[in-house]
This record gives sequence, C-alpha cells and structure tokens, in this order.
Amino acid sequence: MFGRVVDLVDLETTNVIFTSDHGEGNMEHQQVWKNSMYEANNRVPLLMTGVGVSKDILVQNATSNIDLYPTMLKWAGIESFPSDALDGRDLSPFFSAEPKTQMAKNYVVGEYHSNMANTGHFMVKKDNMKLVDFGRTPPFQNYQPQLFDLKADPEELKDIAAANPAVVKEMQQLLATSMGDIQAIDQEAKTQDKERFRKWMALHKENWPQMLQKSAYYGPGPVKYGTEADIKHIEAWLNASLEIQQPSL
Repeated sequence: MFGRVVDLVDLETTNVIFTSDHGEGNMEHQQVWKNSMYEANNRVPLLMTGVGVSKDILVQNATSNIDLYPTMLKWAGIESFPSDALDGRDLSPFFSAEPKTQMAKNYVVGEYHSNMANTGHFMVKKDNMKLVDFGRTPPFQNYQPQLFDLKADPEELKDIAAANPAVVKEMQQLLATSMGDIQAIDQEAKTQDKERFRKWMALHKENWPQMLQKSAYYGPGPVKYGTEADIKHIEAWLNASLEIQQPSL
C-alpha cells in the first residue's frame, strides 16, 4: 500500500511518511488494543521517503513519533526553529546514502494515563533494556518498576528489575532527565481526572448515575454501571488522597 502511494507522487517535490500513533496488543500477554507498555503496543512502523531521502536505508536507532515534527520543519526549509524547546529530534541526518548511525539521545520514553491503566505507566527504552515504572499515589504505592532485557527476553516475560538495581536506577534517571518528576506527573494527571469527572457530575446534577448507565461501555454480558455499589466506589475514588508515596520493599 505504501509503495502504491509513493508511485503516485513526485518524490522531487513531495515527502511521504507512513506511521501510526500506537501499536496493537493483538492478544499478546492476553491483551488487545494499546493499553500497556509492552512492545506490541509501543512499536509502530516508520517509513519515510521524499526530497533528499536515499533509498534502501534501514535505521535501527531509537526513534519516536515526536521526532516527526522537527523533521517536517526541516523538510519545509525552516532552519531556525528552537530545537532546544522541542523534545523531538530532526531525523534528516539518517537520510543520506551514508546515514548517521546514532543520535546524541539514544533512548526513547513514553507515558500512558488512559483507560485500562489503574495508575500512570512510564517507559524508557535504551539499547536492549526497557524499564516500565508506575505512578505511586495510593493505593498503588507498592507498585514496583519492571525491567526487561529485550534481546534475551523479546516477549517480555521475565522481569529482571530486582536482580539489576543499578540498571533500574540508571533508567529511572533517564526518565527523570527526559520527563521530569514522573510521580508529580502522575499526581497531576489523576487530579485532572477528578476535576473533569466532578464537572461532568455537576453538569448532570442528581441525574449523573443515570447518565453513567447510558454512556458506559457495557461490552458482552449482563454488566451494568451506575449501581449503588458503583456510586460508592466513585465517591471513594473522588475523596481518596493523592499523596505520593514510595513503595514498601
């Protein structure tokens, strides 16, 4: 499909990028969709061709979709953008017939705060090592970071964090360097979740449990939301502390 699109354009004047915003679990680790930090969900294709791009180049450098924005700015002839203000990196050094094999920043990071994740997920990947860390606001204060050696364990079945504390510390520092305080980020995300839900409740006033029943995704089976038990769980969630805690070892 990508080749058919490329055949229709003038590559002397047109640049083409084929990628995706996320991967697909496809029942790996018994998961569907994109709601975790496993490789099936994190990795996406990235095919690029166009002005100044040499053919038949395979780049294995750590790359992220946030690198596309500065790359497209460079493609558009915008040379003076504030690169120090962007998290992404221009990928054009990889386009030549003898491409640069490594960028100064040779790792990628990611985070996830959406559905099917009961707390924030944070990931950093460098070479063959990948760390997944978690938000530790209660009741998730005892969640431990996970470390995987993707070369020895490509299916991510063996967490080696406990046996490699120095590597865990190094990878956590990479996360902090790139993203800042991940616990504060997790706390802010959950604070915003509660604020948005309270606004939604205020919009529907005393009818919000009925609206929850109408808007919730039920899925297969006789599952119902907005019951008295659900309301109690929601009220407990809204009133729960968001104080950041460290895990008990």
